[in-house]
Amino acid sequence: MSLTDFNATWTSSGNENLDAYLEATGCPKEYFDTVKSGTLTYEFSQAGDTITCKSSSTSAGPDQPGQTNTFKFGQEYEDVGIDGQKRKTVVTFAGGKLTYSYPDFDGKGTKASTVKEVSGGKLTETVTLGSVSAKVFYTK
Repeated sequence: MSLTDFNATWTSSGNENLDAYLEATGCPKEYFDTVKSGTLTYEFSQAGDTITCKSSSTSAGPDQPGQTNTFKFGQEYEDVGIDGQKRKTVVTFAGGKLTYSYPDFDGKGTKASTVKEVSGGKLTETVTLGSVSAKVFYTK
């Protein structure tokens, strides 16, 4: 698996265990259906050793515009999530997977991670917060 396999625009097409993950993040239950019915889009590109990921969501609302994050592997940067929250993050690429590590996801010391992997022309994103994980599936 090559890093260039990520270079595309990916649109969410399904999820697994997202309710439990949303609950773990503190998202109010009345927003679960809105979040799950929305469409999340990622657009990856790279220039040399710099990676750019643009993200947007139809469920984020008009006051939460899309985000653009640019990073280099192994270097800490401030990731801005689709929810507008800023979190210190380090991204690595190994074994065909992009792994985002958040040492303090919620400001309370809770570790989190996001692992993105392309296989069979589809992107799978596994998000983990504490002991709770969920998957979101994407197509080009």
